[in-house]
Amino acid sequence: MMNSAQTLSFDPIGPDELAMIGKAFQDELQRRALSRKSEEAEALAAKLINAYQSGIRDDLGLSIVAGLS
Repeated sequence: MMNSAQTLSFDPIGPDELAMIGKAFQDELQRRALSRKSEEAEALAAKLINAYQSGIRDDLGLSIVAGLS
């Protein structure tokens, strides 16, 4: 049986994590007045998921990534 500490390459995003990423995404879309269906929104979503998978696991960190993208 493998636990999460042994899972190096794949760390699934659960509902709570998805909600946190979604909030950072939604907040930044509002701040920039972007449509969810825009190319910028798609790029932002990809950047946030990538940041999460790279180890940025808190609201503030994700908000900073969103603002810098």
